[in-house]
Amino acid sequence: MIKIIGVLCPLGILIFFLIFNTPVTRLGSGFLIGSGSYVFTYHDLVKEADSIKVVFPNEDDIPAILLYKDANHNLAVLQLINAPKVKPNQFKYFNSNFRLKSEYVYTLGYPWTNTMEDTHVLINGSASLNYELDLIPITMPLNSINSGGPLFNSNNDLLGMILHRKHAASFYEFEKQKNYNYAIPASTIIRVIDKLKLKEKYQNIQKLTRESFIEATSKNIVLIEAY
Repeated sequence: MIKIIGVLCPLGILIFFLIFNTPVTRLGSGFLIGSGSYVFTYHDLVKEADSIKVVFPNEDDIPAILLYKDANHNLAVLQLINAPKVKPNQFKYFNSNFRLKSEYVYTLGYPWTNTMEDTHVLINGSASLNYELDLIPITMPLNSINSGGPLFNSNNDLLGMILHRKHAASFYEFEKQKNYNYAIPASTIIRVIDKLKLKEKYQNIQKLTRESFIEATSKNIVLIEAY
């Protein structure tokens, strides 16, 4: 958008200025589910976007539309305009309470440089058994741009979707603890999948080693640019 402002100088000369308002780009993470045409991310990232682009490592960018939004849980689902070239991995969802007081968890951060040698960054941490307000507290060193990414346990089950503490705090009222980030549990994600009838195509999910799972799952994790 361009604004024209006129200023009258002391000599009586009217000077005009052109002011350019450049749209702000918001960046966050997301992950593919099902056939790969749908992306889960967080609502705060895309709620005011006029344009959304999903960026794949070493691949073409794909425009997307906002298919579903749940402001109460800071959750959104995008639909890609075109099918991605990659074949996404199928997830097994962890849809029950934690068995342990704390559990090992990890995520894969998007390779922000987007070069041919990109590798996703493995980020380790732990999750607490006791969680409230539909959020799982996680002790994990995250950047705000990691919000919207998937959270996995030691069995490579999808535990939920990551929310950096500042994105969690904007939607949930809780006593902030600076050492915690959070995750929306898989049970909430499953409810949305069922509601939108986005069930996984492949029911028999292959059991992979951790290394093979990480390599396969890196294809599911995307960068989202919201304008």
